Amino acid sequence: MKSIHWLVPHKVKDPKDISLTNIASLRLRTSLFNLPMFSEYKLSINEYIEDLNKIDFLFIGKFPYNREDLMSDWLKIISNHRNNSKNIFFDYTDHHLSQESLAGKFYRESLMPDDQIITSSETIKNYLGADYRNITIIEDPIEIEIQKVKKNKDSSFLFFGHHTNLKYLFNLINNWNSKIQTSLIVQTSEEGMNEIRNQAQNITKPPNLNIQFQLWSVENMLKASVSVSGVIIPGDVNDDKKNGVSHNRLITAFALGLPVAASRYQSYLEFDNQFADIDNKSEFENFLKNPSLYSSRVEMAQKKVKNYSLDNMAQRWFNLIK
Repeated sequence: MKSIHWLVPHKVKDPKDISLTNIASLRLRTSLFNLPMFSEYKLSINEYIEDLNKIDFLFIGKFPYNREDLMSDWLKIISNHRNNSKNIFFDYTDHHLSQESLAGKFYRESLMPDDQIITSSETIKNYLGADYRNITIIEDPIEIEIQKVKKNKDSSFLFFGHHTNLKYLFNLINNWNSKIQTSLIVQTSEEGMNEIRNQAQNITKPPNLNIQFQLWSVENMLKASVSVSGVIIPGDVNDDKKNGVSHNRLITAFALGLPVAASRYQSYLEFDNQFADIDNKSEFENFLKNPSLYSSRVEMAQKKVKNYSLDNMAQRWFNLIK
């Protein structure tokens, strides 16, 4: 039986535990290897490897921004595996190479032109350019059952996402239309909650906007989706790092059956005209007043979302090693 190991920035007792992490790139991508189609392989997932000689396929998960203690160990593992002429796959879901950061340093020291690299969007592939020759695009899967489309005229909305996206939400709130009575549920991580507390004094909340803060989880997100009428995904299309994001938040919002207002990231344009442009002031204000105007577009989007099922995306990973 051949073996697969995923290097991830966590100590993992059971490979199935990876599906519980809040790090989307691990929960949505690494956890696919727990599906039955990989049963003929021995799978291990951890931040270290007990016996590298027993590993046939080595997958490198996202390197963290704050784990300098992993740097030398991971570089040594990669070098030794490469010297043994074994397969290495880098799951490269954020463009760090050009960043002056710990992750940027890791990728500059570890990536080689002939390495097999998997990106989550065409944009990230383009960022890598011609220097890297073996790039495969595998998008994130949809991790929830597709819900019935909701047609609710109430101005109540849901924001969910990584703590680094909160700055876009803060900017949006500071410029919120003060004439539209709205409510907003904000779901994020513990780290995000701390950032909200630290930035509270810098946020000018209009009196017509009621905000609730909650910890994100799949369960909490599904529960909140029942009571809201739309999802907002603010961002910055001029931020190269963010413009290369996968489409997972957008397809999740569509799978929830909710109309969406979002920044027009490159990876979102497959669904162009099926969500409101959050950066177009008049279009976004119309969305806030009556999000149900976009309900029929959600039905169109859901037909595409079905293509990103767990099984479909897992098959594409499986094809890499077959």
